Amino acid sequence: MADQITEFFDVQKDFVKDGTQFINRCTKPDRNEYIKICQAVGVGFVVMGAIGYLVKLSTDTHAILAIHIPVNNVLVGGA
Repeated sequence: MADQITEFFDVQKDFVKDGTQFINRCTKPDRNEYIKICQAVGVGFVVMGAIGYLVKLSTDTHAILAIHIPVNNVLVGGA
């Protein structure tokens, strides 16, 4: 019984030690790194927005090149 208790507290102690080491190794991004991250996120937003707009546009209008994407089947799992 005592072994289980010490093992339980050892796991907790190791978790706190690893978490503390991780936080101490983390650094705040400098200005250039922050700008690069913001640019990458912005490009991702624009690309995903454009893809979503094109898919929505193609499913709303019955154009010759309309793309049919079965959204309900994707979301529900084809049940």
